[in-house]
Amino acid sequence: MNPLLSCFSFHGRATQSFNLLDPRSFHTCILFAVLAWLPISLRAADSTPATNAPAPVAPPAVKVTSETGPIIEATRENLTKWVETKQMISKEKSEWTTGKDILEDRVRLAQAEAATVRDKLKEIAAAVAEAQKKRDELAAQNDKLKATSEKTKAMVMAAEKKLRPFLPQLPDPLREKLKPILARFPEDSEKSTASLAERLQNVLGILDQASAFNSTVASVKELRTFPDGTRAEVTTVYLGLAQAYYTNREGTLAGTGHPGPNGWEWKPDNANGKKILLAVHILEGKEKGATFIDLPVKIQ
Repeated sequence: MNPLLSCFSFHGRATQSFNLLDPRSFHTCILFAVLAWLPISLRAADSTPATNAPAPVAPPAVKVTSETGPIIEATRENLTKWVETKQMISKEKSEWTTGKDILEDRVRLAQAEAATVRDKLKEIAAAVAEAQKKRDELAAQNDKLKATSEKTKAMVMAAEKKLRPFLPQLPDPLREKLKPILARFPEDSEKSTASLAERLQNVLGILDQASAFNSTVASVKELRTFPDGTRAEVTTVYLGLAQAYYTNREGTLAGTGHPGPNGWEWKPDNANGKKILLAVHILEGKEKGATFIDLPVKIQ
């Protein structure tokens, strides 16, 4: 058999000669043969035949032998795989294009979100800076308040220590009025558990009431016990916090009083009973007009 032959002829002419002993040439020949089997209408789709052109002559069929059969079958499989590969490439390309669009959308969305987050971070940073500034200001104010509180506490403690010895010297009517405050007054300023505000209020309350009482002349009805053990109702006139006089209704039981270390000290003075009774009547409005009254006064 001649290894050199025409694979097929077109319009009665051999277009190419191949060496059948060369597998590559033989495969190419089989490929041309398969393509030659395609319908004439498919090959004519790309061009319009000339008018009155002779009808194409079908190429002779390739004879399938024991030698060419496997090659044709291998060529058919290769063509099938090639078509499948092209389809896979087209599918992958389409999927890649779609995935690319999705990824680009995600990237744009992520970039927009990142920009929003950056703006939020800037706002948060500004808010944190402002909060830190406020915090520093409040801390400075707190330090000042602590210093002021310590000074105020020292002043209150000093006032409590000075007031404590004078509390027993307050007149009974004033002590009765200050009873709620005196009940809260600490015995030991160093060990007091009361709040600073309460202690300051107590000190100011005592000073305010004592100052008001000291600037007036007060007339009070009291029950007084005398040295002989008898008790009688008397009217006591307090001249502020320093001096007081008392007398009964008849002016027969009278006396004077002044503050002492352990409370007020009272001394009988019946001789001046009528004078003291006259002073009481003037204070109560029972006597008309002003009258000079000579009464004993103890100055300390």
